[in-house]
Amino acid sequence: MNKILRLVLVGLFVLLGTWPGIHAAAQGAAINLRVDQVDLTGYPDVTVHLRAWDAAGLPLADLTTKEFTLIEDQGTPFHPSSVKSDLEAPLRVVLVMDISGSMAGQPFEDAKQAAVRFLDRLKPGDQVALIAFSDLANDDPTTLDPTRELPFTSDFATVYDTIESLQLGKYTHLYLAVGKALKMLAQTPPDATRAVLLFTDGRNEPENVGDPQEPIRLAQEADIPIFVIGLGNKIDEPYLRSLALKSGGLMRTTPRSSELAALFGDMATLLKTQYLIGYRSGLPLDGNKHTLKIQLNSPAGNAESRVDFGPLTPSLQTTPPTAANTEVPPVIATPVATKIEPPITPPPANKNWIWLVAAVIAIGLGLLFARSRRSPRPVPEVCAQCGFDLTGVGGSCPQCGGTRRLPKAK
Repeated sequence: MNKILRLVLVGLFVLLGTWPGIHAAAQGAAINLRVDQVDLTGYPDVTVHLRAWDAAGLPLADLTTKEFTLIEDQGTPFHPSSVKSDLEAPLRVVLVMDISGSMAGQPFEDAKQAAVRFLDRLKPGDQVALIAFSDLANDDPTTLDPTRELPFTSDFATVYDTIESLQLGKYTHLYLAVGKALKMLAQTPPDATRAVLLFTDGRNEPENVGDPQEPIRLAQEADIPIFVIGLGNKIDEPYLRSLALKSGGLMRTTPRSSELAALFGDMATLLKTQYLIGYRSGLPLDGNKHTLKIQLNSPAGNAESRVDFGPLTPSLQTTPPTAANTEVPPVIATPVATKIEPPITPPPANKNWIWLVAAVIAIGLGLLFARSRRSPRPVPEVCAQCGFDLTGVGGSCPQCGGTRRLPKAK
């Protein structure tokens, strides 16, 4: 391989090593870690309910005790004693669906089918409420339009029927609809995973209806995450992404309504999947609140979350629950200031690295082929009659006219 070819290939491999998709794959995708609850009913044995998902919104699988590190207050780091996955965590969710006029045609039918797929993933113990919005008459959570709004129920057949009978409206009162969903959830106890699942294909219309900051404020005050599914290229992506990020949720988008069913199914899987982290606390029952820091270091990436829990009063159980005391309600944590890498849409370059490798190989083979096809170097020859150097000279000798040639002596 000549010098030029070596330089070309070295340059291409350097480019390959710095290509964004390869770098992202090597570093691991950004992941999210969210604490839903800290159960102190068996204190000093503590159970932390949390969920962890990757940049694509899929739950992380097969996490172990060695991948988690816990720190109570400013104490010594330690690993939990147990990590168990719960694939059927109880769920209380408001399904907020955009039924504005822009959804007319196949997108509307696909969206209804996707919502049905989400409902199919729920279990009898789960609860779902519905707000299908276009023009929203009001954001009072106690006043519902039965043709497109339903209170929390485990009677999924009613929800199925209501979704099937939905009719398109005109405008998109997105801010009011999300705010109403959050107010509904805030009135329920945090004894299950609470979340808003928002679907939209547009932006708030008219622009002056509602306050864009109110849903963010309500979500943060009640610690309720908002998970967003956006359809098409007319969505208000900066706002929707901010809504998901600042509430501790996730945003997914698709340009095609045919992909909505898969996205709704992924969201159901995420919301129904929890990890239960068990450990024995070393903190005293001093009547104060305390802080638990949770660090996750996994092959998929790293994340950190902090949660305040307590107060740790003498009235807390000091033995595991028995048949006589299982009615003691759990103490619910208040998550604060989560330090995590923000959820991001996976960069397209992650899938392009295969093509880049193929391009490197193709270029290298092309150069080798071109080199092999070059004309061979002329054989050194001299005129047999006068000794004139005929290397590279065709025909008879230009000096004596002779036609007989001999190999040139080395």
